[in-house]
Amino acid sequence: MSAGDVLVVDDNRVNVGLLTGILQKRQYTVRNATEGSKALELLRAAPPEIVLLDIRLPGMDGYEICRQIKADPRTRDIPVIFVSALDDGLDKARAFEVGGVDYVAKPFSAAEVVARVENQLKLSRLQRQMAQKNTELERANRMLQSLSYIDALTGIPNRRHFDELLDQEWRRALRDDSSMCVILIDVDLFKAFNDNYGHQSGDDCLKHVAVEVSGVLRRGGDLGARYGGEEFGVVLPGTEAQGGVIVAEDIRRRVEALKVAHKGSPHGVVTISLGMKAVRPGPKDTPETMLAAADRALYRAKAAGRNRVVVEE
Repeated sequence: MSAGDVLVVDDNRVNVGLLTGILQKRQYTVRNATEGSKALELLRAAPPEIVLLDIRLPGMDGYEICRQIKADPRTRDIPVIFVSALDDGLDKARAFEVGGVDYVAKPFSAAEVVARVENQLKLSRLQRQMAQKNTELERANRMLQSLSYIDALTGIPNRRHFDELLDQEWRRALRDDSSMCVILIDVDLFKAFNDNYGHQSGDDCLKHVAVEVSGVLRRGGDLGARYGGEEFGVVLPGTEAQGGVIVAEDIRRRVEALKVAHKGSPHGVVTISLGMKAVRPGPKDTPETMLAAADRALYRAKAAGRNRVVVEE
């Protein structure tokens, strides 16, 4: 098993042979290039774990090669160790400025070369592991964030998502001088349903209603959510009262058409009551007043016999 993949860039074949021998004895896989363009070609085709780079090369010097390595997203994280005789003009400050992480001065010893290579490989591998863990953590956080907006029972958006979207769309409607609707929905006589059929059947009933609420909403900005208990809420941005009534009636008909038996209801099946309010928000209005109006309409729908849509004027 290879201890690591090393690219040696040096036009002096004696140096290449020495470095290759030192590293291969420690089980490293070693490739080499004698000039800059070939080195960059190898780097991009099959990136090594680390580069040992001479400064004095024909055509393109080591500093420019390192600069190009660090400018390329595919190779920028590869550690570069400069190799040069001190009397060849090794500029340590410039070496670090262009992205080098260390240097080995000629004449070099086997122990020093191996120590510096192993040290940089350990650091590089640790950084990659940390980057991977950070990526996994970010992914997990995004998933948790997403789950925090989903109702665990029904799988549709929850009250938190509903409230945040309502506030967001309210501000948009206020800015654009546009209309919006909110619909509050209550499963009729749900306590009696639970008493008659049990809580598992009650949960299944809510899931069915959630599917119908979500199924009606086809525009990207529309939202159907579980508002709490047996209540659901719908936000319809950019919608006038007439359009809101069409959506509300469609939801009501779909739920009734499920024909979920409900012997505690005068209709014999599960039905819903819906209260709706459409507004063109003004400076003195608030999302809370809109919700209160929809709630009053919902109360009137239930008081009038349920299984109907009532609009608050």
